[in-house]
Amino acid sequence: RGHRGHRGHRGHRGGDRVPHAWRPRRSGGMREKDGGSSLTNDELQFCAEDEEVVIIPNLSIGSLQLINGDFGPFRAQSASTVPLWLGILLKKRQLCRIKPPEWMNPSSLADVLAGEKGDASSWQELPFHYVEIAKLLFTEAEDDFQEFDIDIHEVRRLIDDIRIIRFDKMEKHFKNIKDASTIRITNFCAMELNLMRPFLLGTLDQYQKLNKFDGDDSVTLTEDQNQDQAAAAEERPAVRQLRRNQ
Repeated sequence: RGHRGHRGHRGHRGGDRVPHAWRPRRSGGMREKDGGSSLTNDELQFCAEDEEVVIIPNLSIGSLQLINGDFGPFRAQSASTVPLWLGILLKKRQLCRIKPPEWMNPSSLADVLAGEKGDASSWQELPFHYVEIAKLLFTEAEDDFQEFDIDIHEVRRLIDDIRIIRFDKMEKHFKNIKDASTIRITNFCAMELNLMRPFLLGTLDQYQKLNKFDGDDSVTLTEDQNQDQAAAAEERPAVRQLRRNQ
């Protein structure tokens, strides 16, 4: 996006792929449904970079005047809120540290994990792009976790466990769909919606075709019944006349 100033020069975009640990772990089911409406991992990550993060500048910097707005001024060691893409840009130039979001605290993630395990029919609230944000921070600001006394390995483990449990619940939930009805979706994240979109669209299309087929059969059956009733009505006077003659 040109409106983000120097963002297009970031080196981590080229050829970057989501590690195996961040991909769905099994083949089959809804993951095999391919649809043109799904975004790629890189596109989801690009969208996630608009999310805000807190940075701690290493020195005072004047306002950054970009096409989409002004950011700053920044004062050394004073927290500021900026888009993630800008935080990464400053981090790469060693101009700031990125503070991990509060939801990435191990105790907060442990509570989310416990909630996911304890309720098979609902999903805990997490940032919409929690998977993409976590991956970006693990890649671009790994050393900052230690700076803020957060065990990055524990955070990785908890987020991966949450992701797997949530997806398993989602897969089981949608396998139990019996007909085309309104589906309530609450607290799903971007990655989860992106994965299930082709499956749901394909499934609902099939339901629509089946319902249309059933409707055509009903119309045909009704027409046949009407014809039989009309024929029976025509026969009744003849039967009554025959009885009179007898």
